[in-house]
Amino acid sequence: MECSAQTVSGKINGHEYVDLGLPSGLKWATTNLSNYYYTWGDINHEYTFRCDDYKWCERKSNEPIAMQDANNSDLFRITKYGEKDGKTTLEAADDAATAQWKAPWRMPTAEELQELYDGCQWEYFFTDTSPRIIGFKGTSKYNGATILLPLGPDGGRKIFVEDEFMTVERSYVASSLWSSSKASTEWGAHCLMITHEFNGKKGSASGGVYSQPRYCGIHIRAVCR
Repeated sequence: MECSAQTVSGKINGHEYVDLGLPSGLKWATTNLSNYYYTWGDINHEYTFRCDDYKWCERKSNEPIAMQDANNSDLFRITKYGEKDGKTTLEAADDAATAQWKAPWRMPTAEELQELYDGCQWEYFFTDTSPRIIGFKGTSKYNGATILLPLGPDGGRKIFVEDEFMTVERSYVASSLWSSSKASTEWGAHCLMITHEFNGKKGSASGGVYSQPRYCGIHIRAVCR
């Protein structure tokens, strides 16, 4: 579908939000935080997709680590939000939305991301000047308000799926948003991922809340009440 303006319901601390009429009453920002990618629990937007650069980890030994082992989590230990401290939700000091936009803005929990996904009908959108998909549009099932989510770092990726007959190339576009909620695994945190698959025919968007490694760079969309 062609891109259209999303709903703006008001402003808090100078940032626009949309009220989607969700049961929780949560208000969602109309833009991503700084439009950069963040690692989970880091208020800065610099990231490298590597364990050894992640803020909340340290090496288990002082031995040099080869480049090919930079993402070998067995060589590192989590220093915060792990088994040692038992914390499962980001504190305000580590919440990029609160740090940059100030309270009451914050990152959503995993449950609130799922509420956003379940509370809207999702479809992809593009600009009127290019047929390239640039994100997903959610239309509230409660009040018809709309929210736009641009593609995340997985946008435009291609994968090869093997079945019993042949290897099939499939193209995906995806939009991802971090939650403030740690996943059950030591290195995981929850995020919302909405995708659309192109395998020779058009289809509807699909998604939900999944776990991703904390050192991945993913967008943040702030919420408040």
